[in-house]
Amino acid sequence: MDHVVFLRAVNVGGRVVRPKALADELGWENLGAAGTFVARGARSARAHAQAIRAKLPFEAAVMVRPAAELLRLVAAEPFGSRAPAAGVKRYVSVLGASPRAPVRLPLVEPEARAWEVRVERLVGRYALSLWTKRGERRVLYPNEVVERTFGVPATTRGWETILAIGHLLAGA
Repeated sequence: MDHVVFLRAVNVGGRVVRPKALADELGWENLGAAGTFVARGARSARAHAQAIRAKLPFEAAVMVRPAAELLRLVAAEPFGSRAPAAGVKRYVSVLGASPRAPVRLPLVEPEARAWEVRVERLVGRYALSLWTKRGERRVLYPNEVVERTFGVPATTRGWETILAIGHLLAGA
């Protein structure tokens, strides 16, 4: 079974990974986004996680999801078929575990008319969010809101990266 491997918090704070070289070593496909790979073959999710951890020079959270799951997410068009409003970006956070407690969605932060992150819904282990920059103040990022809200580690990718994964998997 094919899997998609997501690394959390790499290429920040001195934790540097060369994704293409790492993918080549493991025989995986690199998606260009820092720490996003397609691992093909019959190995288990656990085996893929162990393989990449063995190659990293530091501890990192690794989320491994079945390729078929990502294909279903893409096919469902969870954000709809229309482009987002100007200045709004779509994100998908991959949760490292099941959420600890139910959460009422949508969740908007800050709770004001000038929101920055809007967590729209949860689809399995994927939190779907919208993000927009408001003014010059500190900018929230969907990942920090998702981790705090659901109480589990997560890693976030733009919807375009998720679509690229779907395209790569569908072409296989």
